Amino acid sequence: MKKKSIITMMLALVAMTGLAQTKTATVTGYSPALKDGTVAVCYINYAAVANDTVRGGHFTITVPVDGFTQSDLMLVGEGCPNSSMTLYLRPDALIQLSGTDCLFPLWKVDSPIAEQQTRNSIVDHNVEVFKEYLQLCVGDASWSRSQHAYLKVLKNKMDILPSLPVDAASLHELETVALHSQNYEDFPYTSQLKELEAATAVRAPKGFEQELAGIHTLVNPPHILQVGEEAVDAELFDLQGNKHHLFDAFAHGRYVLIAFWSFGCGVSLSVQPDMNELYRQNSDKLEIVSINLDHFSVWQQNTSEKQMAWKNWNERKIRRGGIDAHYCDFPATPYFILISPDKRIVWKDMGFDPAWFSGIADIVNGHGH
Repeated sequence: MKKKSIITMMLALVAMTGLAQTKTATVTGYSPALKDGTVAVCYINYAAVANDTVRGGHFTITVPVDGFTQSDLMLVGEGCPNSSMTLYLRPDALIQLSGTDCLFPLWKVDSPIAEQQTRNSIVDHNVEVFKEYLQLCVGDASWSRSQHAYLKVLKNKMDILPSLPVDAASLHELETVALHSQNYEDFPYTSQLKELEAATAVRAPKGFEQELAGIHTLVNPPHILQVGEEAVDAELFDLQGNKHHLFDAFAHGRYVLIAFWSFGCGVSLSVQPDMNELYRQNSDKLEIVSINLDHFSVWQQNTSEKQMAWKNWNERKIRRGGIDAHYCDFPATPYFILISPDKRIVWKDMGFDPAWFSGIADIVNGHGH
């Protein structure tokens, strides 16, 4: 065989291999109520992976997937709620969405994937109360009104879950209930949630141990550390997968600022330049430990060591409910905790106020309390 023919065949094989490795699922949607120019975006692990622009009420998104994948769909446009729809995908699957309005999380979903059928059952059981909540979101209702409506959504989810199989979809919904229950100062369905979590753990097939452990921590949270109490250690990992401990940060007798963050939080990302300036001016007295709460692989793919001069670690869990459950009063990011060299919590708060970092600088330099 001629050398040229061999090279041609090799190039063809390389091209075919590349095509074989490109696996996708297709998501189509239609509603006559959608405005042209509305953008449909598919997210996987908080990262936007594919999108399309609505024309004539239609959109089609081709989503890269390697295997069974949980994703989130958002529609950004006039009349669409600031919410998302959970979709389950796998290579070559066609997922067809259809509705008559812009409340897309309630649309009909035709899918060959069993987990999507589980989610469909939850939506069908919840449709009226969920519609009330989404309409409030579109209408920019007050936080208190929206939260009151969403409480009904959480209750309805708990009512239907015992009759459904324990799979990725039902566990995701149970985790959602457990997570959002913490937003209520006095969640009225705590007993039902605890019973549901325990019964689900008994019914669950093998393979969901880590998900169940995370949900258990959310439903039965540990004591949340407050100012004046002694810090607790944690096992954490760097971008290369090397193991560290939180208390390693105290090796040089400095204050330690813990910053819990995630890629899905815009404030977490926008505050990093301020953190860089705080660290640059006080690194002799202050160590910063950023603890990312995203999936380890997502964090690895989207983070560069050059972005942070301080310690940048991840707990390597696939759910919240790890070390953050010991330190954070609410499941929110960013969340900051300042710890003294003798490992006592000095200050903590969630969100961001520019005055905080100047106050931290005063404390570590002996000018504040």
